[in-house]
Amino acid sequence: MAGVVVLGLAAAAVVFWPGVRAIDFHPVEEIGRFEPAVPVGSAWSDAEVIGERAYFASADPDGRLGVVAVDTGSREVVWRNPAVGTAALWDRMIALPSALVVFSALESGTGKAQMRLLSAEDGAELWNRPLGASDAVHIGADTMVLVDRVEERLLGLDLADGRVRWEEKDPDATTVVTVTTQADLAGPAGSAGRPFSPNVSDDDRFVQINSDRSASVRDIRTGKVARTRPSVASTSDEVIAHEGRLFVQESGTAKRIFAYDLEKLGEPVTLHTADPADSLSKLTPCGEARLCFVETAGFDHDKDEVVAVDAVKGGELWRHSVAQVESLTPVGDSLLAVTDDSSLLLGGGGDATWTVPGVAVRLDAGNVLRFSDGLTTSVGSRSLSGVHVGDKATEMGLVRDVRPGACAWNTSVLACVGETDFALYSFA
Repeated sequence: MAGVVVLGLAAAAVVFWPGVRAIDFHPVEEIGRFEPAVPVGSAWSDAEVIGERAYFASADPDGRLGVVAVDTGSREVVWRNPAVGTAALWDRMIALPSALVVFSALESGTGKAQMRLLSAEDGAELWNRPLGASDAVHIGADTMVLVDRVEERLLGLDLADGRVRWEEKDPDATTVVTVTTQADLAGPAGSAGRPFSPNVSDDDRFVQINSDRSASVRDIRTGKVARTRPSVASTSDEVIAHEGRLFVQESGTAKRIFAYDLEKLGEPVTLHTADPADSLSKLTPCGEARLCFVETAGFDHDKDEVVAVDAVKGGELWRHSVAQVESLTPVGDSLLAVTDDSSLLLGGGGDATWTVPGVAVRLDAGNVLRFSDGLTTSVGSRSLSGVHVGDKATEMGLVRDVRPGACAWNTSVLACVGETDFALYSFA
């Protein structure tokens, strides 16, 4: 991820609160326009940013996909590939340090989706593989875990060439979750909280949940099992693994959240128990040794409450009413709660710091980028503001004639798909 740039004497005025440097926001400025490799139209398009690399993708009416890679520092095109592949509909892409992964939607004729990996260096295809409708992909530093539910296999694939590093039979619809750390959640993230630049090398483990409710902690690179425990979770339970702990939201009649130590996988700690008539969802790490989630009374989302609990010992720390929560994103010790029309920042004690219309997203563990309206794929304009947690917001002006839902960012630039081309903007 690109570091925060502070020029000249401004460095002396930077305020450190709550422990993360304030980004030096300035009025948004267009710094580059780029011709697409395939004409931009009504078909799928998107942008991704990782570190100082921006990727822009577009597909034509025939489903031909093209990608342009741009260095956000030099503002030069690194490569363009007008023939990535052809599909009835392209779906998404994920940028990695060494590769760009693109996925198509399911093809009606085959019932399969395409997954293609392009080299970050020159855009050439590294390898490709079809995916079934229920297959799942999880990416580590140099290994991809593929849950192949059609062939009932669990595979560890080398990211560089797609070769199978390890495999085993998997007849029972396994659920896999990778282990994240605080470093994974300290960089830019999308509107749903997906990190753009996770530190995938700092914990190369995953947890496998089996249909018999057992859980296994495994190494991504080798597939080796470190430890196993029975009676942990069902494959339909909401489960996340973070900072050495496995969090399980029980989906039965009892509404409880448990925490397991991944090093021991011994008896769990009960972090929270809700009324049986309520529902729990959106488990999200939200600071040092804290877990946040949404508790909904009687399944009425107008009565949503965001709750924080101690992730080690259990016990409620705070709760705050936020109707119709769509996503939770940690920002250091604070938490962004995004609804269908507004964004709320909750401080470390659960108090509302601000509420604004539109969508707010994380830049790093102390700074937020705010869009004045929803991130749709229709061409339009959005007002931007930047805010360091605890400080006043800096209004940065309009980004005009872009598809806001096809934008991505790091801590200083915004990459967007426009009506007919691609644009790069500087805001810090």
